[in-house]
Amino acid sequence: MNEETLSTAPKPFVFVLMPFNEDFDDIYKLGIKEAAKEVGAYAERVDEQIFTEGILERIFNQISKADVIVADMTGRNPNVFYEVGYAHALGKIVLLLTQKADDIPFDLKHKQHIIYGNGGSKIQSLRSELNPRLNWAINESKRKGKENNSKRILVSASVMDIKGCEFTEIPEDCLSKPIPIIIYSGNGLNFQLHNNSLQEIPKITHIYLFADHPDSRPYIGIAPPYELVYNPNRNDKLPFKYRIPINISSMPPDTMGSFEIYLDRHDPQIVPNYKLRIHISNEYYDFSFQASHRSK
Repeated sequence: MNEETLSTAPKPFVFVLMPFNEDFDDIYKLGIKEAAKEVGAYAERVDEQIFTEGILERIFNQISKADVIVADMTGRNPNVFYEVGYAHALGKIVLLLTQKADDIPFDLKHKQHIIYGNGGSKIQSLRSELNPRLNWAINESKRKGKENNSKRILVSASVMDIKGCEFTEIPEDCLSKPIPIIIYSGNGLNFQLHNNSLQEIPKITHIYLFADHPDSRPYIGIAPPYELVYNPNRNDKLPFKYRIPINISSMPPDTMGSFEIYLDRHDPQIVPNYKLRIHISNEYYDFSFQASHRSK
């Protein structure tokens, strides 16, 4: 096996900003995505993702989570310009692309950019130039990440009715790891949040639980179920959104906070999908899991 096969580390995430136009489909699929694949990363546009929040909120969140941003400025699309400005404000590494040099604004011409032309070989030209720059950008992002030691929160859960049970880690969605299945025979799950960085994590402002099944309502103790704040049509992947009224103050490095959630018992043949969303300052973090009820 090669090193890539053996590695369990998440691949670097390249978030792509570009017009959603069929004229750009081959540029994206054969140029940008293939160049990312060649350097061991994965690239996505927001229109490939499934999400429940508004599209602009999702784009901002993905820009924040991405290791590198690639933005095609061809045609001076105002949405792309706006999103690039947001990425630069966050200090992200942004690689600019264009088919025409004039589409790069004057105050961005000093930034990393590739002019890949509009001829028949434009995709091959793009890949050959983007490959080494992506490789540099990913390594630079890793270096900056180590220097900044950006905030990182780890989430794990245990079944409350089993004494001495080990906690099950719930990886953040952006890490592209398998979604864990938590099997419980009672009702309650205990969640632990661990600050795995050298910086203090500010106060957690909101916690939401998304579910895909109407019988998956969360409780706290014997109190009524939590407030359902979002229930759109059934076409959404996780249409039931509950606000969890939990207050967790700021967490210094290497400290933990915890809270408990009770879930409705349901048909054991059903394995509901859940997503825990944790809001910290102007960012949020998603943690997906499944919970299966089994009779004692």
